[in-house]
Amino acid sequence: MSSPPEAGPAAVVGMPDLADARWFPVDLQVPRREFGFLPIGQDVLERSAFLDTRIQAPLQEAVAVAVESAAQAVMPVAPLAWLFHTSFCCSTLLARVLHLPPWQVVLKEPLVLRRLGDARHAHWPLEGLLEPTVRLLTRPWDPGGAVVVKPTHAALNVAVELLAASPQSRGMILTSSLDDFLVSNLKKTAETQAKTPALAERALQAGSFHARLPPAALAPPDLLSAAALQWAAQRELCVDIMAAVGSHRLRMVDASILLADVPGVAWQCAQWLRLPVPEDRLAARADEVSRRNAKAVEAQYDAHHRAADVRMIQARCGGQIVAARRWFDRTVMPVMRAEALTIEGTLCDK
Repeated sequence: MSSPPEAGPAAVVGMPDLADARWFPVDLQVPRREFGFLPIGQDVLERSAFLDTRIQAPLQEAVAVAVESAAQAVMPVAPLAWLFHTSFCCSTLLARVLHLPPWQVVLKEPLVLRRLGDARHAHWPLEGLLEPTVRLLTRPWDPGGAVVVKPTHAALNVAVELLAASPQSRGMILTSSLDDFLVSNLKKTAETQAKTPALAERALQAGSFHARLPPAALAPPDLLSAAALQWAAQRELCVDIMAAVGSHRLRMVDASILLADVPGVAWQCAQWLRLPVPEDRLAARADEVSRRNAKAVEAQYDAHHRAADVRMIQARCGGQIVAARRWFDRTVMPVMRAEALTIEGTLCDK
């Protein structure tokens, strides 16, 4: 089997060497049980906002490999950590901070995990798919380096299985308050906001929270109220995941805590996740990343920009926010578990 050269996607593609992390699983066709591989370099991990359909690589050129072949391949294994998250919670910021080769790389929302989450949502069988997917993502990119995987929030429905498939790993869940969630939703494009009802339904189906909701809660009157329902469903799902896995392997932290001290919280998270990066290098990385838009790094964006955005949204959409909160307080909050309402603020530790 040939190894991909450093040139990455521009190189001639041969048969994937599954022992080499640079042969990256860019796709997973669940019905056909086939992975799609492309040779990429670490620059693609840094340059791509996400490793899903937006990856900076030619997805149409992916080389198909049967899941069964990948499951039988011999692969090296790196120390693995998970960065789970709800929506609109600065998870991409934290992921960029923690991405520090050669100590560790962060794989931001690989498409293969979205495929698994979609398959679970569609009630397709996942037998034989989770373990080889996790093994492929766990291959080291540098000698002695660790791997942090940040699944899409749409893969929270397989979080317990991902952790079970990697018994030596630890993880964390990043989340946000309802008020921050609503403001962040209002900052998104109309196209993104239009997806809110489907995302709320997805989170509801992944757990049992929907069974406790009154009929009025399942029919939000507007998109911002639907966003509040999505927040509640994701938070309830996080409580389910924590209960299934336990705090010895999974911790939670709120975005407001992260934003108040990005270097300090990132270091606490790195310690909890047992990442090898030195504290001074992580602090320097945090300072650099915090000055840029995490999803469009060419744009400057810091705490002052963020605060100005929040003030603008609250001034422009204050009535919408108040109405959505009143609907939420009346129809959704009374049936939420206390753990789902009060989980913000939990700091990582050893």
